[in-house]
Amino acid sequence: MARFHWTLKLIIGWIIGLSIAYSTLSIIRHNHFQSGGFDLGLYDQAVWQYANFQWPYNTIKDRFILGDHLTLTLPFLAPLFWIWSDVRMLLIFQAFWISFSALAIYKIVLRRGLYEITALCLAVIYSLFYGIQYLVYFDFHPVVIGVGLLAWTAYFLESGKTRWLVVSVVMLLLTQENMGIALASLGFIYLFHKKHRRTAIAFFIGGVGYSLLASKIVASFSPIGFQYWPQISHNPVIIFQQFFDSEEKRQVWWYSLASFSFLPILSPGAMLAVTFDLAQYFVTGPEFSRMWSPFMHHRATLGVYLALGTLDVMVMARHFKEKVMTIYLESKPGFEIFIGIFLVGLTLFFQYYWHLPLNKLVKAEYWKEEQWMADNRTLFAMVPPGAAVATQQNFVPHLSHRNKIYLVWPRVHDFVDKPCGQTSCWWLDFDKRAEYLVVDTRPNQWLTQILESNDHWLEAIGNMEKTGKIKIKEHINDVRLYQVVY
Repeated sequence: MARFHWTLKLIIGWIIGLSIAYSTLSIIRHNHFQSGGFDLGLYDQAVWQYANFQWPYNTIKDRFILGDHLTLTLPFLAPLFWIWSDVRMLLIFQAFWISFSALAIYKIVLRRGLYEITALCLAVIYSLFYGIQYLVYFDFHPVVIGVGLLAWTAYFLESGKTRWLVVSVVMLLLTQENMGIALASLGFIYLFHKKHRRTAIAFFIGGVGYSLLASKIVASFSPIGFQYWPQISHNPVIIFQQFFDSEEKRQVWWYSLASFSFLPILSPGAMLAVTFDLAQYFVTGPEFSRMWSPFMHHRATLGVYLALGTLDVMVMARHFKEKVMTIYLESKPGFEIFIGIFLVGLTLFFQYYWHLPLNKLVKAEYWKEEQWMADNRTLFAMVPPGAAVATQQNFVPHLSHRNKIYLVWPRVHDFVDKPCGQTSCWWLDFDKRAEYLVVDTRPNQWLTQILESNDHWLEAIGNMEKTGKIKIKEHINDVRLYQVVY
């Protein structure tokens, strides 16, 4: 019992420390204007609207929020803004919730009869999984709610807590339409556990059925239908090839399996779960290519399957040892503990070798505050509260606590009257309801921040200002607040 209390204190301490580290990682990124309208800005606006009991209409994508994803658990986050009405509350919640899910992995390992130190090691490995780190680093997305619920669903199933299992499954499915795929993938793991086989089949059938139904519901709310509908080949050879036919896909397999020392390869359930989860992105057509990367939030769900697969293998190893080893060896936890510590050591090696996001916290450059950042925040305070604002990608989440926030898209327009001296001019496209335009004219901005090259960005702003479409109202060095003129 003493050992249990010792490791329990350690896992709680780890969860608190990791929550602080993950919060710091994402908040600094946001404070330094590296977050964006997709996805932090649009979900921040939705939760802010829920918190103020308003209709959650997303003006970034110009549709009801459920017309993008069936994110029915977002209203549960609204009370966060009653405590502190700031987008950073979503980042803090995200960091805590994903760190807290490590406790579920810890408790599952204990229920399987392995040693407390082994449970601690596997929980740490799971919580440092590369997909989870990139989930935290990539703004905010409701999938973080799903990943945490997926881990707790596994625990409630194994612990026989039926009521909590039902609650967690319902909440998981309400989180997003593809969480049915996540539940079905979890079913593959428990299909190889005789005790839970019937539940596993229910997970698979119910999960797939729910995802299909939820996709139809999203389509009914969207002006363009369900934009994530897959295109799947009927040729099994092509389907198999599509799991490995790009460098990004191969990186996902390498990063995922190497993170757990390739042990999950020995777990048929885990491999089927990972394959089924990846299939929704890898074999569904080139429209999903932006979701192939190992460096976005889509890979976080794999952490749960791989941790459970690793656990399956460690349990099998213990049973094998009990059958073939001597009584002396059976009574010694050394081998099992060695494997756990070895896995943690390998995780820390990959943390360094792959330069995973948490490494940024030890780099002075990541903490560096520059004058233009302070200029931006000062000018944001000058934007009239509640005004309809159009702005660039990385400014959206700093101004999204309003009902009308619009994303600016630089594009080439053809004009008959040659306002810029020629028929084709660079122009800024944004919703006509915008009253103000907030832009940064600083050089060397990233493509992901302004959605075009710096030259074209500045040319578009200059053309609109020269033709009187926007009128300067305030400016602080390179950041400008324009009034939109129609």
